[in-house]
Amino acid sequence: MKWYIGIIGVLLNLSGSCFENSYADSLWQEASIKPESDGIEFLLENSYSVFSRNMNDGVEWMEKTRSITEKYGDPIYLGRAHLSLGIVTYLRGDYEKCISNYLKALEIFEGENNAQWIGRTCNELSVYSRKQKQYKKGLEYLDRSYEECMSCEDYGCVETSLNNRGVIYEMMGKWDKAVTYYKKAEKIALKTNNQLGLSYILNNLAEVYRIKEDYDSAIYYVDESTKIRTQMGDVQGVAINWSNKGEIYYEKGDDLLAVEWLQKGLEKADSVHYTDLLSHTHLFLFKTFQRLNETEKSLFHLERSYQLKDSLLNEQKINSLSEMEIKYETEKTEKSRVLEQQKRVEAELEVVNRDKWIYAISGILSAVILLALFVIQIRAKKAQSEKNKAVLLEREKGLEALFDATENERRRIAKDLHDGVGQQLSGLKLAWSNLSENEEKVASEKLKALTKILDETADEVREISHQMMPKVLQEYGLVSAIEEMLDKTLSFSNLQYDFDCFNILNRFDQKIELALYRVCQELVNNVIKHAKAKQLNVQLFRSGNQLVLMVEDDGQGMDLKQSSDGHGITNIKSRLNTVNGEVNYEAGSLTGTIVTVRVKLDQST
Repeated sequence: MKWYIGIIGVLLNLSGSCFENSYADSLWQEASIKPESDGIEFLLENSYSVFSRNMNDGVEWMEKTRSITEKYGDPIYLGRAHLSLGIVTYLRGDYEKCISNYLKALEIFEGENNAQWIGRTCNELSVYSRKQKQYKKGLEYLDRSYEECMSCEDYGCVETSLNNRGVIYEMMGKWDKAVTYYKKAEKIALKTNNQLGLSYILNNLAEVYRIKEDYDSAIYYVDESTKIRTQMGDVQGVAINWSNKGEIYYEKGDDLLAVEWLQKGLEKADSVHYTDLLSHTHLFLFKTFQRLNETEKSLFHLERSYQLKDSLLNEQKINSLSEMEIKYETEKTEKSRVLEQQKRVEAELEVVNRDKWIYAISGILSAVILLALFVIQIRAKKAQSEKNKAVLLEREKGLEALFDATENERRRIAKDLHDGVGQQLSGLKLAWSNLSENEEKVASEKLKALTKILDETADEVREISHQMMPKVLQEYGLVSAIEEMLDKTLSFSNLQYDFDCFNILNRFDQKIELALYRVCQELVNNVIKHAKAKQLNVQLFRSGNQLVLMVEDDGQGMDLKQSSDGHGITNIKSRLNTVNGEVNYEAGSLTGTIVTVRVKLDQST
């Protein structure tokens, strides 16, 4: 604890001449009096808050936070510090430092196998790839981000992933697809009350409508985003929004309103030292005044835009050299400290080694006694475990045989109905129709009525055949079968539904596909019969060596205690046991039920 307060104190003294406003300085004071982990968490959580008010303070804040996390020794804190530093340097326009910090963060989180932070880092890497116009690579990062975030149920990260996917599709010119993903992200942001994320989503929707020249809708979404950012005290975000609003009015042809909002954005950007935005806004003011034939003003803003671009480049070079010098001095000091510590440790080891033998002998004797007791206990448990395994294996074999026999009988009946009775009915219908042509008018009317009954009977036989064993499941696989089942079951009902699938690149074992199809069919029927829902969402995706099916509704929910013994739930559990699967039921974030089914796959699949 003492070393932590000492480091914070030293950095606080250094920051006295660096932080330009009392906001950052007061937050740093607050962090210095907190316990170790709470203080670091506070520094990480407030990085964007400081950056949004003053970009220079935000970058310096994260540089010092990273130094503290390196000494603290927790890899997750260090990875988060690199990630936050990557974000603020990206927004600052220092892309070289940005990507090095992102990749370092990803390396740390992968080493710790932390799905949540791997997903969040991949989100930011997709933004960087998008900036470099590497859209395919950006979508690959988003695929991984979605998979990692879904595996740990980090829906805030899922929202960001969907929003970033919309931005890439927007930049690729696929605007309708972009709006679809923005709306999905907006739905999650509203559910989780993520105001910051919602402000970005609204801005992205504004940009799509600007491109589509629906300027009134674009201005509406910018204003809604500005309301949120104003409430949050996000000065940087408000500066961006006002500058964007000026650009929309410029494209709409309303030059006077364009000048008004661009100048407001300019003042806000200047208050937080947002050099890149200042340069961009001056450039649009140049274009606007040029169109208004105000030559002197237009040339002034053009010159300021170029000056700010040059200063940004020079500032980045100076910062890069300073950082190299600081790094060199830090490494030299660190090496000296390590050598002194090594000498001290060697001296202590000489004293400790004399006591080691006594402790070692006592420890060995104790270990032998404990090991003997442990071996006896293990053997008894192993014998009981083998007996239990034999009983469970026999039971599972019986269930598997029962389901196999049932499905084989379904196939046989379906084939007999389709190839036997169905064909006979079709032939009979054809003969009946030929016969009706040779009869008198009165008799012909009767034959037509009988022909209708015969036609309906043939359709019913065909429908029963398809229900017994769906043909599309055998020929095209699980995704197509679920799509057909949902379409036939729900297309004419009042229940709205969505079906999404991700990372499904090939077919799976026939037993797994059939089991998941039957389970999905049972869950959808339960929603129709009992949930009183208006919206149904079905997702199918592969996560590592697992195939995952998620069914979510917004209905009245279910009482798991009363439903656990029901025939449907029991049938689902029994069927999943035959394919090494499991099912989990939980309440939705607001209403309804979320059912998650996981089936383990062979590594070769």
